[in-house]
Amino acid sequence: MMNNLRITVIANQQEQILINNELNAAFQQPQITYYASQDEFEKSVKLYNNDFLIAQDALVNRGFYTQFSPFLELTKIPLLILKDADSQSFKNHVVRELVKDPDGDYLKQLPIHVSQLINEQLTLSGQNKILFLEDEEIDITFIKRKFIKLNPQYECDVVSSIEELRAQVGKKKYDLIVSDFNLPDGTAFDSIAIAKAADIPIVIATGQGSEKTAVELMKAGAADYLIKDKNMGEHMLILPSIVKSVLNYKKLEAYNSGLLEMLRLKNQDLERFAHIIAHDLRSPIASCVLLINTLQMLGEDLSEDLQETMQMLTQVSYNMTNTIEGIYQYTVTDSQTDAFVKVDMKKAAEEALGNLQNKVNECGAVVTIEGMPEIDANYVQMVQLFQNLMGNGIKYRGNKTPELTVRSFEQGNEQIFAVSDNGIGIAKENHKKIFEIFSRLHNSSGQYEGVGMGLTIVKRILERHQGRIWVESDLGEGTTFFFALKAA
Repeated sequence: MMNNLRITVIANQQEQILINNELNAAFQQPQITYYASQDEFEKSVKLYNNDFLIAQDALVNRGFYTQFSPFLELTKIPLLILKDADSQSFKNHVVRELVKDPDGDYLKQLPIHVSQLINEQLTLSGQNKILFLEDEEIDITFIKRKFIKLNPQYECDVVSSIEELRAQVGKKKYDLIVSDFNLPDGTAFDSIAIAKAADIPIVIATGQGSEKTAVELMKAGAADYLIKDKNMGEHMLILPSIVKSVLNYKKLEAYNSGLLEMLRLKNQDLERFAHIIAHDLRSPIASCVLLINTLQMLGEDLSEDLQETMQMLTQVSYNMTNTIEGIYQYTVTDSQTDAFVKVDMKKAAEEALGNLQNKVNECGAVVTIEGMPEIDANYVQMVQLFQNLMGNGIKYRGNKTPELTVRSFEQGNEQIFAVSDNGIGIAKENHKKIFEIFSRLHNSSGQYEGVGMGLTIVKRILERHQGRIWVESDLGEGTTFFFALKAA
């Protein structure tokens, strides 16, 4: 008989009562968690803490299978769907189904299906190897009688000293170590060091620990902590749940690492593609502009219509160049791997202003940059951030002479920066939209240049720096962009 099974159930209240009766009658002390909807489940669940998952098909949608099937396959946690006879089937090697009948007799088969699927998954996943480090004879007896005997799905070895642990880890690959705290030649902290060096999760079991000790062990690298029952060894009945959680969490970490590596490679491919596109398109566009300019110089007798067409072609070529450059900058923002350094934010803002000098001179803009602190950041991206924000203030000026102020102040553990202008302003309903890619609010008249990527790039830079940005503005009242970064 299976003990202490951890089962999660997504079902309505009536089904929950019936399921509860069947599972409690069939298994010893099952730990059952109930959810009344998929949404409630997704907000609360830690899947790696489960042995089994049961869901009523009327309460889950197709996205449920897409979202959780890869993880269930990875951890070998079975999912049993309670389905109506005429509903769509999602059955596969991860998901199984139990078809309902009008009388509710199908639930009597539930414990059989649970047992079969768990045993099947144990067979498929193979034996996890666990190494126990224990020197007390009574505790070794508890390990053999109350864990190894009752959990044949694990291959277990027992050693009794730090020296033996080190030697055994060198000879055999283990999935988990369970260590006592006090040992003849060291403590659990020595066990943790060996486990970390071998990349093996470790659980510490002791009969004389405290909450402070538990915190210190977890900080040192222990995956979990267990208080021993020195008289009856009842802690060994709790240990299987902890073992399952730790092993599944380890699988989840490996899965996430794999996804991150895939994402890194895809970002590399995207950056390479963007670089190729930018390089291959810039040259022909530049050639087009050169040809148009040459025709304009040579064609003094061109009609007004042709002259207007030439000017339009020049503007289109200019817009295409800006679009290509914007897409390139957007794609490479996350892939710039320069280490963060102490950045003088006033210096970065002043360099950005220097890059905008021609535009400043054209409109007579007045820009005030107040004193600002140093921040841990990427210098080049901070220059680009200020350049995009100040450039917006100069561009969207209306008929006024632009007046811009760049300042900062500290708030809690963040440094807040503000770029203010006296321009045309932004309606409140568009405050979020302006950060979307290719979003332009004033392009209908053709008065303002650009492709709508400047603020998207700013937001992306801040996301890379774990910062945030927001805007305060009303139409005709000017605009202030605020962004927050962690104070140095």
